[in-house]
Amino acid sequence: MRGRLIGGAASLLAMTAPAGFARAQTAPLVIPSPGAIAIERIVVSATRTRQSGFNVPVSIATITGREVSEANEEENLSESLNRAPGIDVQNQQNYATGVRITSRGFGAQTAFGTRNVKILIDGVPATQPDGTGDSEVIDLGDVARIEVLSGPFSVLYGNAAGGVIQVFSKNGPPQPTVSGGILAGSYGSWRATASYGGTAKFGSDGSFNYMMNASDFYSGGYRDHSSARRQQFYGKYRVQVNADTSYTLLIDGLNEPNSLDPAGLTAAQYHENPRMAGTGTVAYDARKTLRHFQFGLVFRHKFNDRNSVRIVVYDVDHSVMQYLPFSGNFGASGGGVVDLSRKSGGIDGRFTHKDKIAGIPITAIAGVDFGYEDQHRKGYVNNFGTAGALRRNEQDIARNIAEYAQIDADLTPRIIFDAGIRHSQEYFSVQDLYVTPKLTNDTGSVSYSHTSLVAGATYHLTPTTNLFADYGEGFETPTLDQLAYLPNGEAGFNSALVPTTSENYEAGIKSLLGGRTYLKIAAFHIHTSNQIVVSSSNNGRTAYANEGQTARNGVDASIDSFLPHHIELYGSYTLLKAFFEHSAVAGNALPGVPQQRIYTEVDWHDPASGFYTSLNGQWQSRMYVDNQNSAYAAGYFTAGIAGGFRQDFGKFAFDEFARINNILNRTYVGAVVIAANNGEYYEPSPGRNFIIGATAKYRF
Repeated sequence: MRGRLIGGAASLLAMTAPAGFARAQTAPLVIPSPGAIAIERIVVSATRTRQSGFNVPVSIATITGREVSEANEEENLSESLNRAPGIDVQNQQNYATGVRITSRGFGAQTAFGTRNVKILIDGVPATQPDGTGDSEVIDLGDVARIEVLSGPFSVLYGNAAGGVIQVFSKNGPPQPTVSGGILAGSYGSWRATASYGGTAKFGSDGSFNYMMNASDFYSGGYRDHSSARRQQFYGKYRVQVNADTSYTLLIDGLNEPNSLDPAGLTAAQYHENPRMAGTGTVAYDARKTLRHFQFGLVFRHKFNDRNSVRIVVYDVDHSVMQYLPFSGNFGASGGGVVDLSRKSGGIDGRFTHKDKIAGIPITAIAGVDFGYEDQHRKGYVNNFGTAGALRRNEQDIARNIAEYAQIDADLTPRIIFDAGIRHSQEYFSVQDLYVTPKLTNDTGSVSYSHTSLVAGATYHLTPTTNLFADYGEGFETPTLDQLAYLPNGEAGFNSALVPTTSENYEAGIKSLLGGRTYLKIAAFHIHTSNQIVVSSSNNGRTAYANEGQTARNGVDASIDSFLPHHIELYGSYTLLKAFFEHSAVAGNALPGVPQQRIYTEVDWHDPASGFYTSLNGQWQSRMYVDNQNSAYAAGYFTAGIAGGFRQDFGKFAFDEFARINNILNRTYVGAVVIAANNGEYYEPSPGRNFIIGATAKYRF
């Protein structure tokens, strides 16, 4: 396959080179207005350079800052990211485990955190070198936009065959501005926020731009034993030395002092009372305490109009104390209390060169990405909510280094070609510091390496319609958490796990219809080998194994229509048939992955009065709970409504808003615990609930 791709790219380049000389005689493509705002949104995730999302040969969705913040709690990605086709954000109503993000079925096997989807915040990874991501560290208070990349090109980011989520925070405004807000909602929840930002002169021709946001959130929880408190800070400080050089310091802090864990329910418990806590959670006081601090430094320098460099350095301190709903008393259990402290960081440097070859404009990027992760994992007996005797003690290490290169070429006025390659080397080791006469020494290490190739092309069928196709090869290693337990759930280095590889094909169309409606459709086929799946899940402890091959066939579609009188209609649809192949469960659907999802929304803004309102609806089909498809969570439909008023009085601005979720008061399961040994598969979502709040802003 690689030979055919490389040969085809070379042939295509050679055949179209003469057309490059005639470029000056060809009229440029012009995107008409209105509707151009949606088509011309700039994205950087696909090619690492600024391009219109309309022109890149990938499926990419952009969530605007308004869509993230407008009348929202701004507490997790499920509030806004479900707009993106192919993405499913399952809110488990459990701050001890967070939301589960899946992209075209990747990431569904994760018990907590994010897997198979790379997360970056202002270009700094929030995904560790082993592939584990933490979406909860994203501060949604000052988001400018979120880019969601699905499909083949995500493999250029490493352990991210499912996709890439890039969050970009707002820059400070031109003049110093302070703002604050307060909201309250169902289940005793509240959130207070404060931000400050501005721009000042730096030197003779530079500037200093700054933006800081802090928040304090509490929820009593929809379910019993599910209250949580989260305190967060995010700061961005950019020194623009001159037009060619800048330094940006990013600081991200999160404190969760006590997030209670209600766990999953059995079918009988769910039908009896969906708000109850799972078995053992109260007796053993299942909960999580988390501390997170991360800084990143981004250096950019432009040598001239053709050459530039970007270097990112980051460092992370992360600690978790998690109490599981069982004792973990026997020798090989690993304990019922997980005490984990992690130090990680890395550096990513890349060089960008713009040139012309045989008259063809090209942009070439070459870079090196290095990451490290050192974590100390201890396990203790859970003595009904207090830590007891030691049952595990080990030092875990993950290292990765990757070289990558990408090229973007305007082969002809109608054809854009993009390609890339990434070579990754991964190393994992475990040093067992808890060895007794009855326990074996689980010290061990494994290494993996892989070269991934991706290529795609966009064809300008008309000035307002593009066709695109792309192909990529994915590579996902096991994470340290997946290596931490044997397939039967006992403590031990799971060295039998091997990486999952995938082949990803995609083709689609992007079109502006009538100057007001932006339509995107993509069909895809993904084939994986050595799929990593949940082998057992017992009271919050999850173990993994490889399970043959899988296939994912589907269609993503979205439509965004800008109507007169400031009305916007939006809809997205995902059809995803994800199933096992050539395994003991061949033909069965992948658990935790709905086959169909529909999201719709209508928005109206009245600039004259400042009033805005929106109505949204979401439907999804059933989700199976295990590889055997022995049970499932039924499909559901929910709807929500929101509205508010904005006022601007000189230096002051105000916004009052309210939102009602699940206005039909449906009882449904929003997330599942895959392969739960005790049958506690189901994590119910709230009935009808509301938030009401206000923000104020003052410009100095």
